[in-house]
Amino acid sequence: MKQAILTLSVSIFLTLLSHASFAQQMTLLECMEYALENSLTIQQNENSLSNAQLEYKAAIAEFFPAMSASTSASLSFGRAIDPANNAYTTITTFSNSYGASVSVPIFSARRLINSLKQAKLSREISQSTLETARENVTREVMSCYFDVVYYIGLVDIAEQRLKESQRSLELIKTQFELGQRSRADMQEVEATVASNEYTLLSNQNSLQMAYISLGSAMNYQEDKPLEINPDIGIDSPIIASSLDGVIDYALANHNSVLNAERSVRSSEISLSNAKWQMAPSLSSGISFSYGTNYYTRMGRLATPTSDWLSQIKDNKGTSLSLGSISFPIFSGLNRRHNKLRARNNLRNAEINAEDVRRSLQTDITRAYQQMQGYGAQYIVNRKRVDTAKVAYQGMEQKFEQGMVSPLDLQTSSMALLQAEADMLRTRLSYIIQCRIVDYYNGVSFIESAAIKK
Repeated sequence: MKQAILTLSVSIFLTLLSHASFAQQMTLLECMEYALENSLTIQQNENSLSNAQLEYKAAIAEFFPAMSASTSASLSFGRAIDPANNAYTTITTFSNSYGASVSVPIFSARRLINSLKQAKLSREISQSTLETARENVTREVMSCYFDVVYYIGLVDIAEQRLKESQRSLELIKTQFELGQRSRADMQEVEATVASNEYTLLSNQNSLQMAYISLGSAMNYQEDKPLEINPDIGIDSPIIASSLDGVIDYALANHNSVLNAERSVRSSEISLSNAKWQMAPSLSSGISFSYGTNYYTRMGRLATPTSDWLSQIKDNKGTSLSLGSISFPIFSGLNRRHNKLRARNNLRNAEINAEDVRRSLQTDITRAYQQMQGYGAQYIVNRKRVDTAKVAYQGMEQKFEQGMVSPLDLQTSSMALLQAEADMLRTRLSYIIQCRIVDYYNGVSFIESAAIKK
C-alpha cells in the first residue's frame, strides 16, 4: 500500500513538473496577438472586406469600354433558306458567322457615379467593421486574461491563509496537549482549516474555468497547456483626458459613429437613384458592332460558292448606336414607391446614427464613472489591507499567548482575506476601465497592452 501511494505521489510530481517545464507563460500582448491570428470572426470580416474591395474595383471598371466577340456555326438539312438568294432550298448548307462589338459609356444618369460612391462607402464600412471586430476580440481577451489574473491572486491569497491556519492548528494541538487549550478550541481551528481548504479548491476550480474562457476567446489550439504571466506590470494608470474630451474625440472618430454616418450617405445616394428613375431615361453611349458570315453548299447537287475570304469581305456589316431615350408613363407606381421607401430608409439611417451617438456617449460616461469609482475603491482597499494585516498580526500574537479565542483569530483572518480580495478586484477593474476609456480616446487595446505590459 505504501509503495502504491509512493508511486502515485511520484507520478503526480512528475506530471506537475512536466506541466511547469513545457507550459509557456504568455503575456497579455501575446494572448491578443494569438487571438487576432486565429479568430474565426476576424477571418470572416477579412473575407467581407475582400469582397467589398472587389465590388469597388468592379464599379470602377464600369467606366471602361466594353468589348465582345462571337462566332457561330450551323449545318442545315432539308428545306431551309439559301444564304445566297434567301430562297428555299433542300441542299445541305454549312454556315459560319463572326461578330465583334465595342461600347463606350458616356452618360448614364449618375448611375455609374452613384454605384461607385456606394461601393466606396461599402468598402469603408467593411474596413471599419474589421477594425471593430479586432477591438472586440482583443477586449474579450483582455477581460478573460484579467479574470485569470484575478483568480491566480485569489488562489495565492487562499494558499497563504490556509498555511497560516495550519500553523495555528499545529500550535493549538501543542497547547491542547499541554492543557492550555480545550478540545473545543482545537476543533474550531480544525473547522477553520477545512473552510480554508474548501476556499482554495473553489478558487482553483474558478481559475481553471477562467483559463477555459481565455482559451476560447483566443481560439487556442496548441497541444501545450495555456499559461499566462500574471504580472501585469502596472499599479495605478493615469487618464489625462477629461470626460468631455474623450466624448468629443469618440463622437468624431469612433468606428460605430463613422459607419452610421456612412450608412446615411449611402441612403442619400439610394434616394438620389430613386429620384432619377422618375425622370426620362437617357442612355447615352457609343456602341459599334461589326459582323460577317460564310457559307458553303454540300452534296452532289450543290453549286459552288465563293471562297471563305471573299465571303468574309462581301458579307460584312456594321452598326453604330449613339444612345436612346425613354419616358416613364406608368409602371404600377413602382418608381414612386421606390422613392418613398428610399426616403424612409434615409430617415431610419439618420435616426440610427443619432441613436449610435447617444449610446456611445452613455457607454463612455459609464466607463469613465466606473473608472473613477474603482480607482477610489482601490485606494480605500489598500488602506483596508494595511490595517487588516496589522490587526491580524496582533491577533495572531495574542492567539499564540492564549489571550484570544480561535473564533477571534478566524474573524480577523477572514477580514484580511476579504480586504486582499477586494483590493485585487478593484485594482484589476480599475485597470480594465482605464484601458476602455483609452480605447474611446483612440488607443486600441493591443496598443495599451504593448505600452503597459
